[in-house]
Amino acid sequence: MIVGSPNVNPGYKLVNNPAYPQIAEDYERMWRVLKSLPCDIFLGAHGSYFGLEEKYALRKESGANPFFDPDGYKRFISQKEQDFRAELTKQRLASQ
Repeated sequence: MIVGSPNVNPGYKLVNNPAYPQIAEDYERMWRVLKSLPCDIFLGAHGSYFGLEEKYALRKESGANPFFDPDGYKRFISQKEQDFRAELTKQRLASQ
């Protein structure tokens, strides 16, 4: 699994966005899809997403493949979803 960037970058308007009114719903769909996909080997758009440096060092030391990390994938997706939900809540409260 190679994960892109499931982030809410600064400036993303999740609430009352006339240019992209369904942005929050599309994020919700993305979380459902990402959580439904099986993952054995976890990679991502940025090495920090999946601990590239740490795993590369482990790969040199051991015969086990540290990139086999389905639990790391689940933790990453869960954290990014939590970040999204916190930002969505913040924006919803600010728009009231």
